[in-house]
Amino acid sequence: MRFDFSTSRYARLFSANNEKFLQSYLDNTELFRTNYGWYRTQGTIDPNDTPTADDGSATFNAKSRKVKAAPMMDLRSPLGDSNQMDSEGVHIYTGSIPDFIAPGIVEEAMERDYKVRMFEQYGNDTDIVENYTKKVQSMIDSSDATLTWMTAQLMTTGKIDYSKIGRGIRVPLQNANIPQENFHNGGAKAWTDASCNILTQMRKMEEEYRYNLNLDKTPLIWQMTYKTYHDVFLANQEVKDFVAEYRKLHYIATSKAPANDEEWAQAYKDLTGVSPIEIVEEKERNKTHNSDGFIQGWDDSTVVLRPAGDAVKFVHKSILDKRMDEQYGAKAITSIYGRANNGLALVRNSEIDNGRFKEWHSDLMMSACPVLIDVPYHHIYNISKAG
Repeated sequence: MRFDFSTSRYARLFSANNEKFLQSYLDNTELFRTNYGWYRTQGTIDPNDTPTADDGSATFNAKSRKVKAAPMMDLRSPLGDSNQMDSEGVHIYTGSIPDFIAPGIVEEAMERDYKVRMFEQYGNDTDIVENYTKKVQSMIDSSDATLTWMTAQLMTTGKIDYSKIGRGIRVPLQNANIPQENFHNGGAKAWTDASCNILTQMRKMEEEYRYNLNLDKTPLIWQMTYKTYHDVFLANQEVKDFVAEYRKLHYIATSKAPANDEEWAQAYKDLTGVSPIEIVEEKERNKTHNSDGFIQGWDDSTVVLRPAGDAVKFVHKSILDKRMDEQYGAKAITSIYGRANNGLALVRNSEIDNGRFKEWHSDLMMSACPVLIDVPYHHIYNISKAG
């Protein structure tokens, strides 16, 4: 008995009029996982596409408002007029939403022929689908890693420099225009200085932040990389002394060893004047025309202090390829589409005539980027420098 390959799950992932099947495949959380998902913890996705121009470009407008404290009332004579209320400061910046594409999957006729013959003989495409899923996972990872890197760089520099990543075209950088007064050094001493009192400096920095921005009761959060947290913060003498005192007060066996994560979390409850610390863990593979290695969007020398909650919003636009395929696609090419990454990415599976034989292509495209919100309240510290 010979089995019909066209009825296999793998063939249906490419066949025309099977977009629902492709989408159900991409939505299967048992098949796909999130490996570079730190960006998802920093913001939410805009529920609406940003309007797109005829040429496929889209420009976002990001607004944030700096609210001033309400002043006490003015004295007036009977029937006296009021003074004009202060205008609220509005911060606006704009930018273009970039277009990305992951390294794609190409299946040539010889590869397809082998799969067809194996399925016709055994009627099982489990191994074929598993191998294909690993490749699709890699494309999804590329999307997640790109969003994570962009988010980390935007939050620590106020910019996204697209010229540093990938092998595609070069587009202008995104600049959130963070006010210069929002950039600081690490305090009286660099945090790596053996005599630096990190907790004291953080408390003073936070006091100044709250006073200048009138955020007395607003929950704040400190953010730093895993390496900075473990190699600099927990290794600091003032932090170790604070933990030692906590151990003594709570009858915990004394030790000269630095605090671990769980112990610091408990000791922190006795600390006043310093908001919680969130650890940032991100590292992405960056393949360019000249190099192939790992980079970080968040530099280890950078610490951020900001209001707790979302730091960014992820904006996106419709991807031009799908509309163009539907309206003007070549008859020799059939394509179906499915959404991935919470709708931020679009997977296209195509059957293509290369002139002599057929090929089967899978591509993942994305037109999205993070946008910084609450810019006036986003402060960035270079802890490698004093002052």
